[in-house]
Amino acid sequence: MLALALAGCGRAGEDAGPPAAAALAADDGEAFDLAWQGVLPCADCAGIRTRLRLWRDDAGQAFELEETYLGVEGDNVFSTSGAWRLEQDGGTQATRYRLGSEGGGLGFELLADGSLQLLDADGEPPAEAAAYRLHRL
Repeated sequence: MLALALAGCGRAGEDAGPPAAAALAADDGEAFDLAWQGVLPCADCAGIRTRLRLWRDDAGQAFELEETYLGVEGDNVFSTSGAWRLEQDGGTQATRYRLGSEGGGLGFELLADGSLQLLDADGEPPAEAAAYRLHRL
């Protein structure tokens, strides 16, 4: 499953991007509710339709991740939810999102255009990085 294979952190560009991306990157506690979607590569299926929703409100920071494996005995859907955390890398000014528990979970990089780049276990974009992007809805 993709969720087990990929985790990490990332780098953000110098431009904060659209206002919604800048608000998401800020660690100011301001409420928001944003979603991204894309079809990621899959070794043994037609693709993984991935939808990620991140939000922050008075109750905290939460996510919903839905992964639909296309064309595998129909479409197999896996849903995950939980808390996310914002991670900043002072050296590169990276904005990182970690889904799930400490030291685990998927990692994403917020790009200047507001899209999210899925990262590998080493915190790097995978080969053919553009194929592993989720775009704002």
